[in-house]
Amino acid sequence: MSRKTQLRSFSPFLFSLFLLCLIFGSSCVSHPVSQDIPPGTELLFSPVPDPWEGYNRSVELLNRNFVEHLLFPVSQAYSFIVPELARDGIHNFGVNLSYPLRLINCLLQCKPEAAWEESKRFAVNSTVGILGLRDQASRWDMPLHQEDFGQSLAYYNCPEGCYFNLPFLGPSNLRDCAGLIITIPCSLQYWLFKKHLVMGSNALFFGNEAAAAAPALNRYFNTQYDSYLLSRAVYSARRRALAIDYRMPPCESAPDQSLGYLLLTPRDPKFANLGRQRRVLLPGSKSRLPYSCWPNPDSNKTLLILPGLGGHRLSTGVLALAELLHKQGYSVLALSSSLNPDYFTHLPETAPPGFFYADRKQQALALAACAQDMQEHFKLPKQNYSVLGMSLGAINALYLSDLELEEGLPGGLQIERYLAINPPVDAIYALKTIDRFFAIPQSWPAEQRLQRSEEMMLKLVTAPSAPDTGQSSLPLSLEESQFLIALNMRMNLAETIAGTQKQNNQGFLQHDPEAFNKNAFWLELMNLSFDDYIRLSIMPYYHEKLGYDPDLLLQRSKLTALEAGLRRNTKLRVLHNRNDFLINSEQLSWYSQVFGERVLLLPEGGHLGNMYHPDYQALIVKMLQ
Repeated sequence: MSRKTQLRSFSPFLFSLFLLCLIFGSSCVSHPVSQDIPPGTELLFSPVPDPWEGYNRSVELLNRNFVEHLLFPVSQAYSFIVPELARDGIHNFGVNLSYPLRLINCLLQCKPEAAWEESKRFAVNSTVGILGLRDQASRWDMPLHQEDFGQSLAYYNCPEGCYFNLPFLGPSNLRDCAGLIITIPCSLQYWLFKKHLVMGSNALFFGNEAAAAAPALNRYFNTQYDSYLLSRAVYSARRRALAIDYRMPPCESAPDQSLGYLLLTPRDPKFANLGRQRRVLLPGSKSRLPYSCWPNPDSNKTLLILPGLGGHRLSTGVLALAELLHKQGYSVLALSSSLNPDYFTHLPETAPPGFFYADRKQQALALAACAQDMQEHFKLPKQNYSVLGMSLGAINALYLSDLELEEGLPGGLQIERYLAINPPVDAIYALKTIDRFFAIPQSWPAEQRLQRSEEMMLKLVTAPSAPDTGQSSLPLSLEESQFLIALNMRMNLAETIAGTQKQNNQGFLQHDPEAFNKNAFWLELMNLSFDDYIRLSIMPYYHEKLGYDPDLLLQRSKLTALEAGLRRNTKLRVLHNRNDFLINSEQLSWYSQVFGERVLLLPEGGHLGNMYHPDYQALIVKMLQ
């Protein structure tokens, strides 16, 4: 390529950079919100100014549909046709060609040691690694330094600017957009290849990376009711961590053992892709109910999985359990949590979920319909069914067992075994505990809240995710871990309220659930506690429909209301931990009194925190027999 050709190709880049600098230099003012941001969630609601929410949400919707309807199906075909060795080679070759980008930015950020390590990596991979097709440098413990111009601009105190969602590329901000444009001439193919080869190689590298990310992106979008806030917050936190070269500090106290649930992941990262996604239309419903299944043609036993509060049927914990039991010869069927919009928005009755006594009938109908559909579609023999529920799903399982004992289940569905893992005795007590944990940042000094909130988010986005790293990989204090557990559950509650009020607006929200711009709407939802949801949504609905007074509703929301049936039902098995924060010592003794030998109380593990352990998983398999 001649120098003149290079400059002609470079001109659009200079013009684009100049145009972006004009935009970048303009002020970015976020619209004020009418409600206070709950302490501890500052980086969720205001990580960067977001004055172009309408545009950014439109792009989020575009990217979601692009991934679901085009990228993911094409990536499946691409991965089937192109061997993994070839895909890895394309990835390694592209990384090696971007050596100048990393070298320049290491030098711009005054990191000579990192620049030298990148140079050694390039030399090794270009020679021993056969022009970069093999990543030999990583095998020789030479680290890769992911430096770019966005981080270099941050190094020189250039502000982030506004949040800016890019079509097909995803979350960004104006600073990183400027850095992305400067990146164009900093790859070897730009200087070594002719123009059409540069475009072709870039398309190959981008397509290969997109295909590799497609399964995870598709599952992410499918498991989120509204992915916008989380995408924006996680991107901003990750870029901030990279910009300051964040390193997790040591922590003197241990986090709550319940965080061990994060280690419950499938052993096979491709297991989710082996599942089948189907939908059934329940009588009287306006839309088809989705479910996930892993049929086993040679098996006559099926496991029905009910996730915890707000859990999705494709969440990592559900996938891990499905994989575990599928290997044991079960066909596995999973529904989303009874409080997840993926489930309750497809039911015949638009009742606010959370009153388990009433929820159980629609859940039984859904399970029977899905089980029948799976058996007929995959031509399975007559099945013996078991139910496994965890946390809130465990409460659902026990209420289903009571319904079967009293009236029988729809469609002749018969359950041979119910396994309830960590079911709270008193759901109201458990939910108030979560609300109390969510309020923990209010006790922090006001001048430290923002800093501590940012520190928590940085820890999360930089923590190792490998299961064999153990719980110690998260240097969180007990307070921080309890708040993050509560934050996750309150975000699930916000999705529940959003879904119910979009279906049947009860009029207690200030913002319109149907509005496209939802930042202020989600802020209002996050300010609502579980107690608010029960008081403003569940109680009025059932008082109007069934004449239930609040005391009766609260009474029927406790497992003690089912005690007579639970005592005599021999199909039940319960697995619990003594240090579960959702129960107290008085409630702990209730399990032994009611279930006797059918309950196993373990000394520790928190709330679901030991489910990742092989010994615990062996107990699950044994107790389902």
